[in-house]
Amino acid sequence: MSMTVSVAIDVGPRDDSGGLLVADAFSDDRAAGTVIGTHTTNGVIRGGCDSERQIAIDHGTLRFQPLVKPGWARQGIAYGPFRRASGLVMAVSVTNGHNTSQGTTIGEHILRRIHRWALGANADPWPNRLVSWACGPRKKGTFRRFLWWARSTRTTYKLPDFNENLALGWFTSDAPRDPLSDGCGFIVHAAKGENGELWTRVGTRCLSAFRGLKNLQIYYFVALRERGAIYYAAAMEGAHGLAAFPMMRPIAIDPFNDDETLYAGVHQCVLGQIGFRVDTRIHGIRVHKVPDLTSRFGTAHVGDPMTRDAVASDIAGRSGSWRVLRGNVDRTDTGAVGGDGVALATSDPGVPSGLIHAIAATGDTPGACGLAWRVRDGDNFWLFKVSGEGSALIRVEQGAEVILVSDARRSLAPDTLHSLQILDGYGQIGCYLDGDRLFGIDDQPLEEATATGIWFDGAGGVEMRDFETHPREVPIPPFVLFEAPWLRLGHHAEIVDDFAGPFGDLAGRAPRIGGGTWGKTFGVGLIDVTGNGAARVRGTVEKPHPNRTLYTLPWDQVGFADLEVTITPPGDERGQAHCCRTGLVFWQDRDNYLTFTVYLDDDYHGSSIALFTKRHGFEELYDAVWTMLWTKIDWGKPFRLRIPFDGERFVVFVDDEPVMQRALTDLYPDDPPLRILRVGLAVNWEWGNDTGSSLQSFIARR
Repeated sequence: MSMTVSVAIDVGPRDDSGGLLVADAFSDDRAAGTVIGTHTTNGVIRGGCDSERQIAIDHGTLRFQPLVKPGWARQGIAYGPFRRASGLVMAVSVTNGHNTSQGTTIGEHILRRIHRWALGANADPWPNRLVSWACGPRKKGTFRRFLWWARSTRTTYKLPDFNENLALGWFTSDAPRDPLSDGCGFIVHAAKGENGELWTRVGTRCLSAFRGLKNLQIYYFVALRERGAIYYAAAMEGAHGLAAFPMMRPIAIDPFNDDETLYAGVHQCVLGQIGFRVDTRIHGIRVHKVPDLTSRFGTAHVGDPMTRDAVASDIAGRSGSWRVLRGNVDRTDTGAVGGDGVALATSDPGVPSGLIHAIAATGDTPGACGLAWRVRDGDNFWLFKVSGEGSALIRVEQGAEVILVSDARRSLAPDTLHSLQILDGYGQIGCYLDGDRLFGIDDQPLEEATATGIWFDGAGGVEMRDFETHPREVPIPPFVLFEAPWLRLGHHAEIVDDFAGPFGDLAGRAPRIGGGTWGKTFGVGLIDVTGNGAARVRGTVEKPHPNRTLYTLPWDQVGFADLEVTITPPGDERGQAHCCRTGLVFWQDRDNYLTFTVYLDDDYHGSSIALFTKRHGFEELYDAVWTMLWTKIDWGKPFRLRIPFDGERFVVFVDDEPVMQRALTDLYPDDPPLRILRVGLAVNWEWGNDTGSSLQSFIARR
């Protein structure tokens, strides 16, 4: 039954399309605890929950601060209620505090944590640190910060193991108690060394779209249908698993949810990990009735109910002609069925499909069916096969089936509607049954074949309905298009150094291109030129580099620098006790600078890039911001670290992939921009010291 939008709030002015319901650009500064109950940009009341009074607005962005007591239904913003309608879209632009945020305890004693805070990474005497804290801008929130530290240690009380930290989309209340089992939404799951895992609600389960979700500004779109929803996401160009803004990637389809009254909301369960903390920033929220998404299959380039009354091959003007490549496929009043033997019918949109979905309706004895894609002809295609006896991912080559992976435990149930789904693109293939990821394969090369379709083996027992395929990316509708993520790259190499020259200390040497000479600006450690076209941190497993050392060059463009260095971590495999703690520094003076350094260590299966800030003479170790990189950085393998920074905003790239972006005001709202007076190389202490990383080049662009 077709439904119309009914909003139980004053929705304020509408745009020319007549579909605008909520537009919240957070242009009104609000102190912590005073946001809920105020009005959006277009006059809608902000609902939700703020149990600890930690939601604020500043710099045109909503701020979620870490909860002392984590949990759902404690912190979130919501709008509504709304009545379900096809094409009703909630759009959110958000930088999550940490996609790997978890609410688990750690084993470090609270006294040890206080010692870490008092000493700091740069070994400033603790009395100086206490004076800096008491007199500086960090004094606000000291008691909450202590509670935050204390509650994450085993010396206080055991916390629930929260591994999902952020939820956004459509929920049945303005403060859902369990978004994992409520409504139609995205959920961010902590994936340890792989940073974040992106989930969506499908039926009664959470579909895992991909792991490796980085700490970037991400755009999420949840478009309701008469039943269920379709999910989209985007980020800056090159982000793992996501389309490049202003395009968006179709992520998943939920064909089941039938909640009629819903609230659009963003909710935080927990922020930070093992005592580290950073705020979540929501840049904008929109709710809009998008005309292009009101049709049955929305952005699909092939969409077909597969029923007898939809015999026309041009369903909704989006599908090409169907071709039966093998056997017989017939339409019934409720769906498509196969004849005796193997049957395959396809439709070719002419471009690759990234999301493929259909409903498999079973009878008393489920037969075998599946989704086919990358179909070149009846003898060459990929197949996701399901039956009453199990499931399999198959490559059909020259008519022969090559089973890549199978699972006899996951099968079709009798008299049931099942969701079959395939995600293909961005380096991965995923196959899903009722929202559960059954199979996944990485780095499959894209083939020219673009046809997709349905497959049967044997007559009766199963019927295919509501077949649809979507491109790998589609344009973000203009009604819900936010501003692009910040990115400013340098285009002129002002300084270039390949570390040529005889062996000796890097200090006092001039780069190959650019004025000035390298100076040791901070620390007692050393970086040596090796004499072989490289520089090396002086350190070994037996005698690591001591704490923090900074080597810098003068820089005259105080409002921008784009730095790049090629680093090779020491050693060649795990288990050799080597550590990498090397990276880049942006320097204003001894009391104000930023370091971005690598963490690679035997103690953790993964790697990371971490920002440590020293502002106004004080460095809060547990305010570090980082992103986990899994195996992207490894022993003995060179990688490029690049960071453009305008004194306020930065983006971290590793081998051209953006992995982290932030604004300094996300950390400390009242801090002025950093004036960049020197740039260079950093070696840090971070629960261990560097054992001899190599540097192959350094570039500073303006």
